[in-house]
Amino acid sequence: MKLKFKLAAGVVSTLMFVGTAAAAVSYTPGTYEGEAIGRNGPVKVQVTVAKDRIESIRVVSHNESAGLSDAPINTLPKTIVDKQSLAVDVFSGATFSSKAVIGAVKNALKKATKDIKPLLIAPAVTAAVKPPKDETVDVLVVGSGISGMVAGITAAEKGSNVLIIEKQGMLGAGDSMNISTGITAGGSRLIKQLGIENATAKDYADFLVKQAATKKVPINEKNVRTYAMRGGELVDWLMDLGVPFGRFQKDKWFHITKDGSAPGPHIVRALSKKIADDNINYRLNSQVVDLLMKDGKVVGATVKTGAGSYKVNAKAVVMATGGFSASHELVKKWAPEWVGRPTTGAVSLTGDGILMAQKVGAQTVAMQEIKANYLCHPLTARDGVSLTAITPYNILINHEGKRFVDEGHASINFKSRAMMKQTGHEAYAIVDQTAMDNLKLMRNYAAAGYFVKANTVEELASKLKVDQKAFIKTMKDYMAACQAGKDPEFNRRIQYPIAKAPFYAALVTPSMQSTYGGIKTDEKAQALNADNKPIAGLYAAGATSGHEAYANEVGFAAIIGLVYGKIAGENAAAYAKAQK
Repeated sequence: MKLKFKLAAGVVSTLMFVGTAAAAVSYTPGTYEGEAIGRNGPVKVQVTVAKDRIESIRVVSHNESAGLSDAPINTLPKTIVDKQSLAVDVFSGATFSSKAVIGAVKNALKKATKDIKPLLIAPAVTAAVKPPKDETVDVLVVGSGISGMVAGITAAEKGSNVLIIEKQGMLGAGDSMNISTGITAGGSRLIKQLGIENATAKDYADFLVKQAATKKVPINEKNVRTYAMRGGELVDWLMDLGVPFGRFQKDKWFHITKDGSAPGPHIVRALSKKIADDNINYRLNSQVVDLLMKDGKVVGATVKTGAGSYKVNAKAVVMATGGFSASHELVKKWAPEWVGRPTTGAVSLTGDGILMAQKVGAQTVAMQEIKANYLCHPLTARDGVSLTAITPYNILINHEGKRFVDEGHASINFKSRAMMKQTGHEAYAIVDQTAMDNLKLMRNYAAAGYFVKANTVEELASKLKVDQKAFIKTMKDYMAACQAGKDPEFNRRIQYPIAKAPFYAALVTPSMQSTYGGIKTDEKAQALNADNKPIAGLYAAGATSGHEAYANEVGFAAIIGLVYGKIAGENAAAYAKAQK
């Protein structure tokens, strides 16, 4: 049986499967339903089989995040049918959704056959895939998170021939897809439309610089002001592309979606569509393994694929591979206190770009700057989901039934360290119905079973592993503080009172989420060497650099990645043009 599949954009090859699993399976013909739990709840499928083969698979319903789940939901059913096997690869970056689709199909097929074991064996593959050929482009972008996609789009708009390389199986599968709260910026069109004063781009820049001074954080002020002054235009551009921002939270400078859904999937979907509309070439399941140098300049990279390796000759390279939160070795070196924690970050964040840049002489900076997310709801020992969107709504109560930290404290790492001192390194995040009303993402998570729900404080206490008497007292004391408008225990600013039943609790623990140190860069996103001189032809954006903006303590990372992605694209295109 011949099967055509897409190795990467623009690369199609043919494989021959020998002795498919279907030959060993006998089905009772009919249509069967199956279900498995994904990241946001149950995924249901409908599978139709003939006597000797799987005829069709249809995903009937799911609550997976749009954008993040598109690839597995749309592609895996066809792949299973084509291969007549459940032994198919999951989409890295969408692991939970992928496993849910496969698991749901498996549960459906268990109803159709007595022996499912042959379906778990991958068909043998023969016929060599033709090795890819070397290519030449103006600008090579390594990584397709928000920084990489914006860099590629911008460079193409400036007239460059662009190629984006992504090691995972989908665009935007890094931390970009996990942006769950808002995009910070001043001076946007939305702010003006809402009539909010004192929220210009300069106001935001001044706010960040003052925040850094107060916390004594050694930011690169020029780099910080550069991104802050251009943040509003990036938000406007995203809205023009269809990202549904509709609310603005001034104290956090957050641009929030109209329905409170996570902005990450909206942004990735909008940028992916723009790449498709502009016919920008990209390659998936392809990994850049080193940079090419000539006469002291970066002139391309070596790309490794399942079909072999090839070279991309480029006049400029933008490194946008993200940070290193998923690298055990680098976390152990730079953030040892967080080794072994579950992660709410992407599995692809292994520091590739940082290490490759170091090999060609790039300087690194602020490598110890990380984000440990205390609002991680653990799904496995390794993985979890981030509940950070509930930050202004929740209080934290430990197993002893007591609060232990100011939940509104400005430092997420401070709160994570406080939680690490609690029994089991965990606590319960408590919210009321107001949080659910305002946050669609949390409603999805509640439907997935990540929250315990109760109509009264007493009922909630009975469902949790807490000292019930102490828990009830803590909750009632805080609710009374909400009515009084002042928190005597921690002097927390009460933005969203807990008052509206039902009440919800999610078990949370600190996770290793993001890193913000990396390649040292200037305000033009140029990678700098040990002498603080630009390395010709090499640019970096997002968490691959961090831009000395210290997003764990000052501002937020998403807008830094967006703006410096644009800056890197602009300058890489200009440099490439000058080389002609």
